[in-house]
Amino acid sequence: MRNDIPCEVIEDLLPLYADELTQEKTNETIKEHLEGCESCRIKYENMTGQMGTKDIKEEASRKEIDYLKKIRRKNRNKIVLAAFMTMLLGASVVLFKFFIIGFPVENYQTVAEAAGGWLKISGEINDENQAFKGYEIKNGTLIIYGTRASFLNLNRQFTMDYDLKLGDIFVNGELVKSDGTIISKKAMELFKHKNPYIGGMPKNSALAGILEIYQNLGSFTNELQTTTEPYGWTLHFEQEILPANQLKFDSMMESYAAALLSLIENCGEITWTYGSGGQMVTKTYTLQDADKRLGQDVKSFSASPEQVQELLDLLNIK
Repeated sequence: MRNDIPCEVIEDLLPLYADELTQEKTNETIKEHLEGCESCRIKYENMTGQMGTKDIKEEASRKEIDYLKKIRRKNRNKIVLAAFMTMLLGASVVLFKFFIIGFPVENYQTVAEAAGGWLKISGEINDENQAFKGYEIKNGTLIIYGTRASFLNLNRQFTMDYDLKLGDIFVNGELVKSDGTIISKKAMELFKHKNPYIGGMPKNSALAGILEIYQNLGSFTNELQTTTEPYGWTLHFEQEILPANQLKFDSMMESYAAALLSLIENCGEITWTYGSGGQMVTKTYTLQDADKRLGQDVKSFSASPEQVQELLDLLNIK
């Protein structure tokens, strides 16, 4: 290979060449010289440690990239571990709450009995997958706490005593007064939904629903008489009533009628019809009938939740 440049010149240029500071034309000339001159090539290799500056930089760059990848991998592992620990901690908190600490329970039944200034409360959680944990009285309301049923706790029953001197208390929807009077959830709901006008059918239906007329006597359609007094409400029962069951049916309906007459302010009579033995039976219950049965004005029982409860007790409506 032709090489017109003296080795001394090439040797002087090798440091610049190794640092990539020479121009492209010079690079080509030096490269051509090194390919044909073993002496200069050996000096160049000794100078660069048997690799070019470019190769050294590339190696350094690779090492830096590998290091950064290692750092990222470590950070990613830390993030995954942190997320896992957070999930584990969250699961532990949930398990601890559900199986150890407990949570408010709404689905339970109670029996409350007042005597001697004390209220004895006994009850049971309805859900077989829950167990009784404890209770607290907050803002005058009894709150029952339960846990998930497990080998740690399977008991769903509970009993407790409450000193009525501490004031009124709500127990499972019932209000127990400090004097021992118990007002049922039904009585409070009926008082809340009192209806001043017989023409308000949605409110009438709400009262019938709270009294559970449909559940106990069957489905019916409605007819209102609001043009002349006495204003009335007729319930047309759709099912056939056996003659042997007529007396019981009418007796229950009379109790419901008295309650409706009390809670619908301008209602003067309640009528109901049903089929029995191939005939249509019609019964009407008036204010006078209700007053006679109760021994006082039936309307007066709607003045307070306590009086509504008294009305329900007198009518034997549970």
